Amino acid sequence: MKNLANIATHVFMKPNKIINVINTSWWIDNAIVALLYFVFGALVLKLPQSPLGSPFWPSAGIAVGALLARGRSRWFGIFLGAALNSLLNSKVPFIFAIMAGLAPAIGALVSTTLVLHFNKTNYFLGYVNHFVVFALSVTFSGTILQALLGSSIVLWAGLLPLDIYWSVTLGWWVGDVVGILVFAPLILAWWNKETKIKLNKIKQKLDILDNQFDFKELFFAVTLLIVISYLALIKSQPIEYLLLPSLLWSAFRFGSKITTLLVTTTAMVASISTAYRIGVFYKVSQESSSLLLLQLFMGVISITAIVVLALVAENNRAAAKLQEQVFLKDQAYTQLDQVNKNLEDIIAERTSELVEANREISFLNQQLTTENIRMSSELAVTRRLQEMILPKVKELNSIAELDIVGFMEPADEVGGDYYDVLQQNGRIKIGIGDVTGHGLESGVIMIMVQTAIRALLINGETDPVRFLSTVNHTIYENIQRMNSDKNLSLILMDYHENVLRLSGQHESVIVSRANGDVEIIDTDSLGFPIGLTDEISEFIFEININLELDDVVVLYTDGITEAENVNKQFYGLPRLIEVIKQNYQDSVDQIREMIIADVREFIDSSKVYDDITLVVMKRKI
Repeated sequence: MKNLANIATHVFMKPNKIINVINTSWWIDNAIVALLYFVFGALVLKLPQSPLGSPFWPSAGIAVGALLARGRSRWFGIFLGAALNSLLNSKVPFIFAIMAGLAPAIGALVSTTLVLHFNKTNYFLGYVNHFVVFALSVTFSGTILQALLGSSIVLWAGLLPLDIYWSVTLGWWVGDVVGILVFAPLILAWWNKETKIKLNKIKQKLDILDNQFDFKELFFAVTLLIVISYLALIKSQPIEYLLLPSLLWSAFRFGSKITTLLVTTTAMVASISTAYRIGVFYKVSQESSSLLLLQLFMGVISITAIVVLALVAENNRAAAKLQEQVFLKDQAYTQLDQVNKNLEDIIAERTSELVEANREISFLNQQLTTENIRMSSELAVTRRLQEMILPKVKELNSIAELDIVGFMEPADEVGGDYYDVLQQNGRIKIGIGDVTGHGLESGVIMIMVQTAIRALLINGETDPVRFLSTVNHTIYENIQRMNSDKNLSLILMDYHENVLRLSGQHESVIVSRANGDVEIIDTDSLGFPIGLTDEISEFIFEININLELDDVVVLYTDGITEAENVNKQFYGLPRLIEVIKQNYQDSVDQIREMIIADVREFIDSSKVYDDITLVVMKRKI
């Protein structure tokens, strides 16, 4: 064992960082790591074991997090905890327990070494690119190695049939990756011995100010998270992705320690409820014979929360730098005031009045600058979130039956328009909507709508009345909680076997047939504004649109038809239809570009008052 320890230390650690004397802190840290690894391993093994296995392995995250937080010399604690877990919990022979202890230790050392090499720091919670490097390093290096080593050891011990070796290795790898994404940020946030991101005194003051929050707000956020967790993870309600707004709220307001704790707790509750055969993920796992949806859920909430946490940290640092400039400017004004006080006695009284007035102006200017910085940071993060959840070109190109392109341009920093294209179980869901007004509130409601629609689609809801009614009820409750008067128009279209099923109320739908005929579908009678009242089921109706080969469908928001030129004239629906008639035989990309170009030519130098959103689709097979 001593030789193995020396080899691992020399391979994975730089010579100038080799520990010459094992001190008390080293022993304590290794003991804690071993205890945590052993305890969490035992707890997972004591859960009711599904034939599908365990969705994640917390000990893998504890291992990587401990090495990043306390140093790579703590690899011995990982080895000891893993070996004891195999010996006492799995009841394997001593020699195999020793080998089973080495596999996760080596894997964690490889992952940690790559993270430190590329990031030049152990702390990945402060920058988005650092977290991306961390996620890629742990996913495609040490976890693969320890999965291969672990499965090989079990195979050698005669506990694993050869014909399922690769499937076990894959499950091992995915479980380790999810465990690291969930637990490593928690360990790093709570146990890190040094923070590589240092701030000067002014930045430290701003950071302290930004991290002060109302405990009532924290209590409310945690309560909301508990209620949604109970409904989704205990009562099997298909609203699991509504947990994400609460976690993002924490990332915005409560800092890394509380956010990582809430993410880890949520993931553990989801895993434990599934193990005890309750909750929405158990139902899905039985239907699909896979834990992949649960693993994706845990990975998504962890990655999304940490990315937003890092974005907030980056914006806070940028705000701190601007605040420092404001502070230095204020100091310069103060020094100038002192010089002015030394002028001739005859103008001393007047100078004093001017200095006092200048101080008041500087104070108000400083307050206004700080508020503008904060609002700009929040708007920038929200707009980036909006852009992140829009359908990507790769997703649209993967749809075999339709050619689809989209376009969205907000009038302000954050828009209130919504469009999305989703696929699930061979069905294609297309949606477009427009929140009243634009800005931060409208943008947040747009994100809520996208989250609700995706959650319902993943959970297999196909009835248009229940679908739109559930979305409306969810958005209505959130709008009431926000004390807002916002609402939105929304239509949803399901495409399957050459038929578009249309429901909801929005702008008219334009259908250009392959022979040049144009049909206008009025949607006023198919739905009701979302978020205006809590129950709209009786107002929801559905119509079917049969699509032939090369038929074109155009969806849009009123930012196009109500665009104004210098003469205060509206662009209008007739002009939009005329552009479509002239270009319907072209590709969807060309149709989109011609429409947008014509709208811009019409607007010319006039101000754009509303968000512009456009979706063009054409049946291709």
